[in-house]
Amino acid sequence: MTGILRGKLVDSHTHSSFSPDSNMEIVSAARAAEAAGLKGFAVTDHLDLKAPEGDNRFAFSPSEQQAVIDEVQRVTAVKIFKGVEIGLQPDNLVEISSFLKDYSFDTVVASIHFVDGQDPYHGNYYEGLGEKEAYGRYLELMYQLLDSYGDFDVLGHYDYIARYAPYDNRSIRYRDYPDVFDEIFRLLAQNGKAIEINTNTYRKRDDRTPPEPDIDIFKRFLEIGGEFVSFGSDAHTPDRMGENSEKYILPARRAGLRYLTHYEGRKPIPLSLSSL
Repeated sequence: MTGILRGKLVDSHTHSSFSPDSNMEIVSAARAAEAAGLKGFAVTDHLDLKAPEGDNRFAFSPSEQQAVIDEVQRVTAVKIFKGVEIGLQPDNLVEISSFLKDYSFDTVVASIHFVDGQDPYHGNYYEGLGEKEAYGRYLELMYQLLDSYGDFDVLGHYDYIARYAPYDNRSIRYRDYPDVFDEIFRLLAQNGKAIEINTNTYRKRDDRTPPEPDIDIFKRFLEIGGEFVSFGSDAHTPDRMGENSEKYILPARRAGLRYLTHYEGRKPIPLSLSSL
């Protein structure tokens, strides 16, 4: 990383080897974060309780994870924050709440990975659905879950559904779903939650054009009263720590958003975007 964000940015969404889809050791993440010029990063390993087909891999021991974070923190100047990424589903909210009460975190990222019992990663979710049906159902489910569960700090990858979509147009635009986006933004704004710029969504995965963030989403979030934007690379490997941060943060600043936020002890720590 070069330029205005070097030494100031916290990557608030990363996965270590405590997540089943990552082999990145926390010490390797710390070294990569330092090399990338990050101020810090949050280790937000997966907690997807009641995953489809009885998949119990997407859970971890916060006490074990946090013990490793404490150990690595003693040998690195990069600040490491203790986090979790909770995967919301209609039938697991009570279990998530019960799980989290026994632990303390710096940041809780809330995400939706599964839709109606299907994982879009595998592609089956999209079968028989047009783009607006597939994306619209995901956003409607997001609103319902966020309205039902509020113990989180950051809405993670609001456009996750676009990553693996088979459509020619893979980007989610505000103009196509204004009503449900407005409802989501009102919930976030009224409760002081952050919306995430997750650069993993915008990676090139195949020979098609990858999704792009819609600047109108951030503009509308601001109009409705939202304040906080969180950056997350969603890194699962060291080479992706802080990936494409400046490329996607600077457009959010041009949209008028004032703060880039990370969390310490569940409290927002804003970095003024206007000062950059």
